[in-house]
Amino acid sequence: MTYDFFADETDKIEVLNFIFSETDLQVFDHASTAGQEINEYKTTEEIVSKFDLRNGDKFAVTFQLWTPRLKGDLVFRKVVLNPKYCNGHTFRYSTDGWGLIQLYFGGVKNNELNLSHIGHQSEKRALANENNHPEMGQVSKWDWREVEKVARGLKYQIHNKMTRRKIGAVGVLVGADKLEEQGIKFR
Repeated sequence: MTYDFFADETDKIEVLNFIFSETDLQVFDHASTAGQEINEYKTTEEIVSKFDLRNGDKFAVTFQLWTPRLKGDLVFRKVVLNPKYCNGHTFRYSTDGWGLIQLYFGGVKNNELNLSHIGHQSEKRALANENNHPEMGQVSKWDWREVEKVARGLKYQIHNKMTRRKIGAVGVLVGADKLEEQGIKFR
């Protein structure tokens, strides 16, 4: 399942507030900063104080969402970096798991608002790749019905409760709609 939407900073805060107050989803960095470990965020305020939720390219701020109800393995994988190209850093971490739900926020860059996104891979795709990534555990451990249910619930909230209008299947949230009225283009 994938779902794209346009969101400004206030919309992103509203999405995060929903996740933290109305769900049991845990929010992790998709990837850590070089030389650091993965962070788990417990509040919207933690995220707002660390990230620029207004500016940036496509997928400027990225998270992985997980709850024990999904039953699969949550894996924090160390990624080796070449210090020659990474300001002396030799590692970073990524948050991996077959049924994790991605939350990617796009920002404003060059007077254009980039798409935001939620999604997860399918069980079929995960099974096709399982042998290539044994470090991620068994695909069969995941409760794929629950993965789909949780992702659909998040999509429903964004698409049906927070969206002011739609461009095709893409939701335009209230703040994003105001940005367009101010001359920001959608990308």
